[in-house]
Amino acid sequence: MRKQAVTFTLLIAGVLFSLNAQAQQNILLDANGVPLTNEMLLLLSSSSEKFEQKNKKTITKSSDKETTLEPKKSNIKLITRAKRPPNPLLEEEMLDAMKAGKIQRVKQLLRAGISPTFKNYKGETPIGIAVSRGWASMVISLLENGADINEKGARGITLLHVASAKGLTDVAKLLVKGGLNPSQKTDKNWTPLHVAARYNHWQLVQYYISEGVDPDIRNSDGQTALGLARHLRHQGIIKILSQVTRRSSLDFAEMNLLKKKNKRKKRKKKNRKKRKS
Repeated sequence: MRKQAVTFTLLIAGVLFSLNAQAQQNILLDANGVPLTNEMLLLLSSSSEKFEQKNKKTITKSSDKETTLEPKKSNIKLITRAKRPPNPLLEEEMLDAMKAGKIQRVKQLLRAGISPTFKNYKGETPIGIAVSRGWASMVISLLENGADINEKGARGITLLHVASAKGLTDVAKLLVKGGLNPSQKTDKNWTPLHVAARYNHWQLVQYYISEGVDPDIRNSDGQTALGLARHLRHQGIIKILSQVTRRSSLDFAEMNLLKKKNKRKKRKKKNRKKRKS
């Protein structure tokens, strides 16, 4: 019994010793080895919280800066979907829906993986209809789903020529961003600039000049864009193109008109002098 009591007291003493050691390890001491007061502990805890808040602010600021430096993404992206076998019936239905203006049905067919490259016996395609009607958002979705931006109609007319004839500036810009060359010619050497000048769309004329289209290019009839504008008396376009077109590239008809104007001016001066005399 005495042995059991001794062992029991020894166990209790060991437990108490270990508890005191752990408590001493958890106590914070100053430089002199004296335990810190409760006031000092509160000050230290408050300062540590402030330090953590500052760190959080700096982290969020750095993350914000990193997000602003991300590169801009392009507007037109190809949507990768699982390839399906061609379905002429649904492709023709998509074309008919485009003609009828059923945009929601067209989008459903595109989500289902139906190809937008169908062409009927008249040469009509979904993207051709979207361009001719000025549906810019539909043009984007068709291009994203694999529509052929380089398709040509009769006499080599491209989608950009169609947009230029109708004065669709937004659609023309989309097509150029999508990869079409603004200087591309038809079979009769008409550029989109020729077409825009022919139909008096001055905004497109300015846009094509800013894109670097050469205004001195002649069509198969030997006319520049300025020559077409003068022939049709589009005064606004004449002002724009006369500042850019070289005098050496003027058409023979234009040169004759200039000569006639100069002769008229000379005759008027002579007549005035005769009247004064």
